Amino acid sequence: DVKPAIRARRRRPSADVISQLLQQGFSDLEILTEAMTYAAAGMATTREFITVAAWHLLDDPDLRTGYLIAERVEREAILHEILRLEPVVGELRRTAREPITVDTVSGRVTIAPDEKIELQLRRTNADPAVVGENPDALCPGRELLPAVPPVLLSFGDGHHRCPGGPLAILESDIFLHRLLAHDVVAAGPPRVRWNPV
Repeated sequence: DVKPAIRARRRRPSADVISQLLQQGFSDLEILTEAMTYAAAGMATTREFITVAAWHLLDDPDLRTGYLIAERVEREAILHEILRLEPVVGELRRTAREPITVDTVSGRVTIAPDEKIELQLRRTNADPAVVGENPDALCPGRELLPAVPPVLLSFGDGHHRCPGGPLAILESDIFLHRLLAHDVVAAGPPRVRWNPV
């Protein structure tokens, strides 16, 4: 699948990852490696999200009913809101490359180069200053500022934004909508484990 896509993008570049990698001079093998990495990462994270979304939809009969009768846009709003509350990656650790000045409730703080930064995505996604009232509640269709994506930082941001985010939501919706249309019930409460990675 990747080799024909590389040939096609060489003839006609597009606004996609393969075209970008070709523009940066990546070899066919390097592009294949990137594609396999995206595919593996996307499968693992989408699988985790589908599991969490199914848990919410099976635990809340009204939410499930609303999801099943909704049009795709409204179903995706429900999935976005679940992902906002339940990001697959809840913490990110980064190292500052240059001084970063941040305004905090305690005052202005400067993070020095090479200092470790831990980003708490679950807490950031529930910031009442950004998401409004009841930040920990599941409120599909929540009104946000135009520049704020409905999942907040659950798909990352900037250079680290997940390129497969829209595909993950679409795949999740297709699977969950078909699955939950059947009379399925959870066999019991889920066993929740946290992966420190």
